[in-house]
Amino acid sequence: MASMAIEEVFPMVVEGMEKNLKWHWNKNVQLLTQDVKLMLQEMDPILYSKCLDETQERESKALLADINRKEKWDRIEMAADNKTKTTTKSNYGFLHHQSQSPYICV
Repeated sequence: MASMAIEEVFPMVVEGMEKNLKWHWNKNVQLLTQDVKLMLQEMDPILYSKCLDETQERESKALLADINRKEKWDRIEMAADNKTKTTTKSNYGFLHHQSQSPYICV
């Protein structure tokens, strides 16, 4: 029973500790987190390594998804900008090129 619970809880603990080590502003919290990390690594090195790999894989996928989202957004903004330029030119085109349109805009 305890080993089943450890396998469920361990990944969440490892992920939280890694975030604390990277991002927490307080050095005391980072030092305490480092101590707990070492203790857990000694307790079950294989499980810890597995959890760490899974955490890094999730972070990598999240970073890739973020990059893809930003690239898509940039393409959307560029397309909207091009559409605005095209629309603006076509709306005022009758002033510059009367031969393009058989209609007179008033």
